[in-house]
Amino acid sequence: MEILNITQKPETDESIEEYAYHSYEPITGTNLNNPGEIRINIETQDLFTHPSNSYLVFDGKLVKNADDAACENANVISLTNNGLMHLFSNIKYQLSGQEIERVFHPGQATTMLGILKYPGNDFQKSVGLNQLWYKDTGATAHLQNNTGGAARQIYIIQKPDPNGTFSFRVSLKHIFGFCDDYDKVVYGFKHQLTLVRKGDNDAIFRNNAADAGKVVLTKLSWYVQSRIKG
Repeated sequence: MEILNITQKPETDESIEEYAYHSYEPITGTNLNNPGEIRINIETQDLFTHPSNSYLVFDGKLVKNADDAACENANVISLTNNGLMHLFSNIKYQLSGQEIERVFHPGQATTMLGILKYPGNDFQKSVGLNQLWYKDTGATAHLQNNTGGAARQIYIIQKPDPNGTFSFRVSLKHIFGFCDDYDKVVYGFKHQLTLVRKGDNDAIFRNNAADAGKVVLTKLSWYVQSRIKG
């Protein structure tokens, strides 16, 4: 039997020598904070990629709407649970011009899906806050009576220096269903990820006394495991 052929020399495939994450940025001239499309392209077709294992990194800040000043520790304002997804009206993924999946109202859609995927408290108390996932325990922004809202306020407003700055990592599996269904390497395609920016209102969670607030994205990167064919 072939499995008993212990003298057979092992075959070594060195056609792919490295498999690492590479970052891709929005196309030149993109404004991250005006309503409209934010497109990130991967043009190289001679490339092995693993899109289902990729992720987005959002860098930015939550500031006062009136004068762009930093929020103070006492300000009862933060981002909503899953707030980054609430910054967009729809998100779509394409391969060589063919639409693979589009998610409308991604804030609401991924929140409902997330409640099913992350049902307990273990996720939000471990790595969940890395993608701004910490569920509310009350309907209002209150630091004493809403554990989730308080955790997000501390994480975004009180802990950073300067106040209000953030960097969150959101897996593509959190957004698109195809990432769970197709966990394979892709070769020979152009990739395009499009996020349609909208206003900040749905992303901000505050009490009536706090300034309206404004979300300013300073950088958006798509990290994809990729390697040019060796």
